[in-house]
Amino acid sequence: MMASDPPSKPLTDAQGAHQAEMADVASLSLSSDQHGENTFRLSIRRDDKRPAGRSLYDEEYESNSESESQAQNQSTSHNETGSEDHDGSFLGQLQEWLKSHSKDALFACGGAIPIINDTPEVDAPKREQSADENPPSDSVSDSSRASGSGSSTAPSAPPHPPVTLRWDPRDPKTPAAHCKLNFPIDESTADNLDRLVADMEPATFGRGGEHVYDESYRKASKMDPPQFTTSFCPYTSGIVSVVSQLLLPNPLSEKQRTLKAELYKLNVYTGPSGHFNSHVDTPRSRSQIGSLVVCLPVRHKGGSLEVNQGDQTMSFNWDNMDSYGPQIQWAAFYSDCKHEVQEVYSGHRITLTYNLYVTRGDGQLSNQPTPLDIKSTPLFGHLEELITDNTFLPDGGYIGFYTTHAYPHTLSKACLTDTLKGIDMNVWQAFQHLGCGVCLRPVLITDPFERPKPPNHIGTKFPLTNYDWAIEMEDDWQGLLTERWGLEKLSMDDIVWLNEADKSNEQASFAFITYGNEPSTNLAYSLCAIIVGVPKYSGNARMALEKTFDLSGGEEGDWDEDPPYPFDDGM
Repeated sequence: MMASDPPSKPLTDAQGAHQAEMADVASLSLSSDQHGENTFRLSIRRDDKRPAGRSLYDEEYESNSESESQAQNQSTSHNETGSEDHDGSFLGQLQEWLKSHSKDALFACGGAIPIINDTPEVDAPKREQSADENPPSDSVSDSSRASGSGSSTAPSAPPHPPVTLRWDPRDPKTPAAHCKLNFPIDESTADNLDRLVADMEPATFGRGGEHVYDESYRKASKMDPPQFTTSFCPYTSGIVSVVSQLLLPNPLSEKQRTLKAELYKLNVYTGPSGHFNSHVDTPRSRSQIGSLVVCLPVRHKGGSLEVNQGDQTMSFNWDNMDSYGPQIQWAAFYSDCKHEVQEVYSGHRITLTYNLYVTRGDGQLSNQPTPLDIKSTPLFGHLEELITDNTFLPDGGYIGFYTTHAYPHTLSKACLTDTLKGIDMNVWQAFQHLGCGVCLRPVLITDPFERPKPPNHIGTKFPLTNYDWAIEMEDDWQGLLTERWGLEKLSMDDIVWLNEADKSNEQASFAFITYGNEPSTNLAYSLCAIIVGVPKYSGNARMALEKTFDLSGGEEGDWDEDPPYPFDDGM
């Protein structure tokens, strides 16, 4: 589809008022954690006269010929490490900033809510508080001790009333009064704790598309939502709003992204030996962005939750009732994070797990968070310096950024911008605010001829497809890519890449047939990348865009039928 020609009026320099109270939160999630095998590609086409800012669907756009590309690459004298003479340029500074701040990426957060308890506890002994000890209401930051950079805890929350849990017993003759627990556990329901554990089922885990029970990998019990009810609500407690601010920041826009928390399981890890080895949760929907785990106040030892992203680990230790009294403690993390439950040595670790989904709305159900002003973040300043540099892509061009988080981007209509996480969303938003066009595209990393080279094909189709196409010669491979999978009229050398490809985020893109002694089916894999269209310089500013590549608009059934969408409807 053709995009409208960009008008010749310059962009205004609307900086807006910075929101200082949000800057610290935003800066926690503005870095990438790259461990890819490929090097930076920094070819800058200063003599390219294509109409930059046009849609990737533009039929008039054509890439430079191979000979022209080679000549221009030689003229820029780039080396394979990407550390050429750009150290003092805005581009080099941006790449180094992204690389050096990889330790600051926020991928999890947590907190605690003290409980108002008017009845005597039987689960934890009474104790006197020492003079130098913080009271329970001020102990939020200590309740979720985290190893990693930046703060991962929420501000102190107002007290919460006791939480009630009711469930359906295995034996229908069991009196209802015996199927109820109050947290913190009081005298009236203390005897029911063992009954709850007895009424639960062994917890399984997913392996190879099957539900597997293996106590060496996971030893826990579970109960599904139809079998129990609870008085706890993650919305009225304020947790959903806090998680939204930290893990799902919104731009200044009328169309806010909103988190929906859906109750998934009640789990009990019992000591000794209750545990769950390191794993990544199976996404329940293309719109799932993370998980929320809420730990109810029951005395136990061990069972810390360890969340990993790259080489960073955050630890949430919830066995501290003796220190701070009864609290509702919680942790939220992105869906592509590895996590594990360490061994529970004694007692019962009881948790409610919620799946977190992204939806569109006017705000959270409670404590509507202040929208994030992307211009107040450190990343925006670096990108602004690059885009406003009249020596960088003066005739326009394209910038590429490999997403740092894993997404199911090859599921049908799955790669929506609403589910972008952390720095990926911030890069998307920042470039939009700077007047650039943005889109998501698959970048192929498979080569059936096993040549050692980096990703070199940008596709047009995300959904996983099975092609009845045999590959015997290189021409067969090129034919499959151009005639069936679909290639953009844009080569890798036309793009200035800001980061390295992380092959651990690969997804299967399509199946094809190869011949050895007999025919066999093989899979081709791709990465997800943000492609940015940078308008050309005109006068003292970049030209304005009437259209962007935003594919997030519309309903689920028609989100990609009529791109690109107007800029004002973008995020």
